[in-house]
Amino acid sequence: MSAVVTTQDPEAIAAELHDGRPFDRGTHDRLLRMPPLRGSRLAHPAVSVTVEASVLENQLAEARATIAEQRERIAYLESLSMTDELTGLLNRRGFFSHFRREIAAARRQRAKGNGKGGGVLVIIDLDGFKRINDTHGHMAGDAYLRQVARLLVGAVREEDVVARLGGDEFALLLTNTDAACGSARARQIATAACRRGVQWNNADLPIRFSFGVQSYGADDREEEVIRLADSHMYSNKAGRRSRSPGRKAGQPGARSATNRRATA
Repeated sequence: MSAVVTTQDPEAIAAELHDGRPFDRGTHDRLLRMPPLRGSRLAHPAVSVTVEASVLENQLAEARATIAEQRERIAYLESLSMTDELTGLLNRRGFFSHFRREIAAARRQRAKGNGKGGGVLVIIDLDGFKRINDTHGHMAGDAYLRQVARLLVGAVREEDVVARLGGDEFALLLTNTDAACGSARARQIATAACRRGVQWNNADLPIRFSFGVQSYGADDREEEVIRLADSHMYSNKAGRRSRSPGRKAGQPGARSATNRRATA
């Protein structure tokens, strides 16, 4: 006689359906809580690993591309922060950064016994630039500054540095050059500039500037080198003004660098 099994006896049901094995309530509950199987779960393990590896490779490639793009963006922003927008030259910040590296390179060169290193700094200040702005307007002044920038870039070597420090003041770093050669080169550039000009509304605006030269090496600090070159430039400007026609005797030739920057 077969036993009568009712729905109230789950263990008896389990025993009949599973060849008499005891009913495991914990396993039963876990099976009920499991999510339904999907296609990916039914795939062969080797195929699943291959798919996951491919996905990871794609994600890694995307991450590398994003990092490269971010680095390019950062480099672009850094270049903007060190570049003069009007002329495309280094600005004051970019110039000081480059000058510090130049002096550090001179120190390394000396430490290796490869000579003293260093070069020459030339500070340039345009003559009569304010008059150009006042007479012809700021657009004429901007065109004038761009022309001076092109002139200076074309007059130096590729390894030299040209910067606009601000307003009508420029700087040249003539690398691996001694004081005598640097002074001669600065005079050549000033002479060449005198033969150039900027055409603006049928007006010829000649390019004129005063300059100061100071050599630098491994033992120098950039601030002191700039101060000395600036001082030489103002002495040069004062001499040029005193020799210019129409200047009254005893009239001061130039303001000091400190006073000029305080009123700029």
